[in-house]
Amino acid sequence: MQQPKTILKNIFGYSDFRENQQEIIEHALSGQDALAIMPTGGGKSICFQIPALIKPNITLVISPLISLMKDQVETLRAHGVEVAYYNSSMSDSARNVIRNRALQNNLKLLYLSPETLVGGLEWIRSVPVSMIAVDEAHCVSMWGHDFRPEYQQIGELRKFFPDVPFLAFTATADKITRKDISEKLSLNNPSTFISSFDRPNLSLSVRSQVPKKQKEKELVEFILERPGESGIVYCLSRKETESWSNFFNSKGIQSRFYHAGMTAEERDSVQEGFINDDYQVICATIAFGMGIDKSNVRWVIHNNLPKNIEGYYQEIGRAGRDGLPSNTVLYYNMRDVILLKDFVKESNLKEVYHEKINRMLNYAEATSCRRKILLAYFGEHLTQDCGNCDICASPPDFFDGTVVAQKALSAILRTKESVGINLLIGILRGSKSIEIFERNYHTIKTYGAGGEYSFKQWQHFINQLISLGALEIAYDDQLKLKVTELGNAIIKGMDSINLTAYEERKVASKTKKQESKSDPNEELVVALKEWRKHKAKENSVPAYVILHDSSIMDLASKQPTTLDQLKDIQGFGKVKIERLGQDVLDIILSKGEPSGDTYEKTFLLYQSGKSVEEIATARNLKQQTIINHLIKLFEDGKRVNLFQFISEYELQQVKSIRQNLNDTFQLKPIHDELKGELSYPKISVAIAILNRQN
Repeated sequence: MQQPKTILKNIFGYSDFRENQQEIIEHALSGQDALAIMPTGGGKSICFQIPALIKPNITLVISPLISLMKDQVETLRAHGVEVAYYNSSMSDSARNVIRNRALQNNLKLLYLSPETLVGGLEWIRSVPVSMIAVDEAHCVSMWGHDFRPEYQQIGELRKFFPDVPFLAFTATADKITRKDISEKLSLNNPSTFISSFDRPNLSLSVRSQVPKKQKEKELVEFILERPGESGIVYCLSRKETESWSNFFNSKGIQSRFYHAGMTAEERDSVQEGFINDDYQVICATIAFGMGIDKSNVRWVIHNNLPKNIEGYYQEIGRAGRDGLPSNTVLYYNMRDVILLKDFVKESNLKEVYHEKINRMLNYAEATSCRRKILLAYFGEHLTQDCGNCDICASPPDFFDGTVVAQKALSAILRTKESVGINLLIGILRGSKSIEIFERNYHTIKTYGAGGEYSFKQWQHFINQLISLGALEIAYDDQLKLKVTELGNAIIKGMDSINLTAYEERKVASKTKKQESKSDPNEELVVALKEWRKHKAKENSVPAYVILHDSSIMDLASKQPTTLDQLKDIQGFGKVKIERLGQDVLDIILSKGEPSGDTYEKTFLLYQSGKSVEEIATARNLKQQTIINHLIKLFEDGKRVNLFQFISEYELQQVKSIRQNLNDTFQLKPIHDELKGELSYPKISVAIAILNRQN
């Protein structure tokens, strides 16, 4: 796997593979089919891009949206890879150029939409193909959360490329969807790779039954607290997207709406503006998002309860793809549940959809760690609470709610199960409304029996009784509340129930985890982002194609001063260093710490007797960066003992190889000659010592 690892570093600028990436790459290189379930931001594209660069012919990538193709193609081109997309948005002459390049084997990857693929099978059959990758593969299955009929025709490719490995990728797929994907794509005995669904950098918060005025106030405060941070607000209806977008604009927040009722040109314009950071907020239906690879979305808010956990998980996954801390907030009320069940009542799969809605509601009503519940849905189990959700931050207080439950359940039975939530609360609180008196509910024994609790408290209790199964809503009978078997047992004193006390929660603020990751040098970060924006416009690409936020934070933290040191920065491969390296170093020299300061800090800690590990922890840097600092200090004549990092035998090995290579200063020839026996850091240490001895 030396070649893939070298490509990972030299092309993409990363030192280590993420979970399952290496195994999937090995699998693809061995010519076998695979189905990979990897979370959004989990590095799916690397799994087919690296084998594509190694294999002799072209890799076809089937992707659902033109914008997604464009994103990935621009990113790969920035890394110096020969890649193109072929779709209906291009002119005939542009398509002819790409078609000829493909037929002449002058590309490494060719991105196609399923429609273009099926419509162009005649010429595609003549393309020299090494591998076929299907992105967003859940679209092939009617059980998936984003079924697209045209995806089902992709399996036809197997007839024309019987010996070519197929790789299918998706962020979310339950067991039935996985089976369907394998069948519909005609995968040959595929191995299944399932990466962890945990995205610990995402904070999870839920807010229930929040009145609209309060929600508006909370969201404006939330966004203004995060100037310059991009975010998405997901809504159930087109009308809501427009309403929210107009509201944000009226508050001075740059926003646009996005939904399927807009023309293709309008949607493309909004998406481009968001990708290029022209708009801070997009208010959208779920039609938005699958086509973007924007790494620096810092938050996602759901204005309504999503229809299933798969969709919700994929939508929140659009935040924090660069691994930096990001927020997700879900607002919901029981009206959302009614609306969602209304949407599916005519479906043949109504029972399945109802169950998925209920599971989503269970997550929203959680009284224990939300991440545990979310991951359990995908068959993954955390052994400890996550510490990064609203429940972990402020665990609810439980009390014996049996008497509270009995009051509510008794009132429902005394009305002959003919009331909804609001009317029930009115009865329990002794409301003097016309409806209660007209229907004589003021005469029942439980009228006014819950006057000690507020409307919001009762709303909170009743929602829990529904979630815990003591009550259910009759969606087919005007949303009336019905007492279940468990509810009857509670009334009769045969069972008890614990409830959580109502607590007025606030929308998520910046967490301590996020604050601790504050900009190491704010002036430098701003300067790098300004330069990135200018460079992006100059090259007509999104800013994150030039540099991810994570790369900028790494630069600001480590402040490299040489091109060689840029190899230690996330996302800096060989091509990126050649194209952008000197610009970045010039900015660091002008805006960063004065030259030598970062080394001086390391030296002071070293003089105090701290180990490399302790210095790295104190400075929030990698141990390798500290070793590099110590080498530089040693070369500058400081009293640093480099012999602690290398044995005399290893030193003599490097000395011997260097002499054979005419005293080269380059690390790679020595590393290659030693067949990888010594790491690059050890070779660096050896060269520094040998230079001093000379």
